[in-house]
Amino acid sequence: MTLALAALAPGLNGCAEIAGLEDRRVIQLMTLAENQAEPRAIALDEEAIYWTNGRSDGSQGSSKGGALRRQIKDDWEVVDLLRPSDEVPDAIALDATHIYWSSTDAAFEGDCNPDDGDTRDKLLKLPKAAPIPAAGGEMLWGSCGAASAIALSADNVYSARPNANRITSVSKQGGSRTNLTAGGEPLYVAIDGSLVYWTDPKNKTLSVIDISGDAPEKELFSELEPPGLLVLDEANLYWLHGNNVMRYSRSGADGDVAGLLLDKELPSPPTGIAAYGDYLYITVKEAKSVYRLRKDGAGGPQEIAANQEGPTGIAADRTGVYWTNSVSGQIVRFNDE
Repeated sequence: MTLALAALAPGLNGCAEIAGLEDRRVIQLMTLAENQAEPRAIALDEEAIYWTNGRSDGSQGSSKGGALRRQIKDDWEVVDLLRPSDEVPDAIALDATHIYWSSTDAAFEGDCNPDDGDTRDKLLKLPKAAPIPAAGGEMLWGSCGAASAIALSADNVYSARPNANRITSVSKQGGSRTNLTAGGEPLYVAIDGSLVYWTDPKNKTLSVIDISGDAPEKELFSELEPPGLLVLDEANLYWLHGNNVMRYSRSGADGDVAGLLLDKELPSPPTGIAAYGDYLYITVKEAKSVYRLRKDGAGGPQEIAANQEGPTGIAADRTGVYWTNSVSGQIVRFNDE
């Protein structure tokens, strides 16, 4: 059965022997889905892969929007979670029971004015167990100024909204939204207990606010090379920084400093980052490559996939490393175990 799968699997690009089973082979690099229309962000849970498409495709008829899709791991069927519409999903995040995503109405015309009640840009949620395809998710907020990134705490969803110049918080149960910050152009956000971090590439800063009290936001670092995506592990905060990655202790103790992770930089600015185990996984769209690097920086970056067409969003767990190829329209998995 394993040999048959290896022979028939689409997009087979490499394989490695399974230890002790010479007549079987494990597929190392596999294309799981093709013909996606500009796949963007990607997220994982124990059972499935979820991603957003930035454009409609043939399966969606003449709709102007994109798609929110799911594929059960090790199953070839790609499932549309939403009916075709004019909505274009972008950022995505998961908890145990729900899918959360940002969306923009592609059919909206004219200037968007929140004072007029316009809701061109939205934050939505959908139960994982909902009947599909659903007509649409439950709107947690709607306004002007799309969320470029979202992060989840136990109770809330935090949105980085560069065009609205703010970080917005809303309960997962819905209700009034709260603007945690005002000013700047926050592009990426991460949550660590009561600490909310965000990067502002325009102002070249990384900032934090402690939501457990009334302390104002604090600028941790300035004069950065335009800082990008954020990711956390049990010890550190990492963010994309020019052609490199910065690392900063989650303890945030006085005197802690951020340091560059790599002595040898990546060939061009990364577009995505994920953390799992001892490694960070990085997509570099311009170089058409995906890398892994040790969290301690030892050994430098290792290219795990080359000749990828538009590697963008990336996620990793015990089953492998998954990313979107936004140009070729593929969802790809790497697994070397």
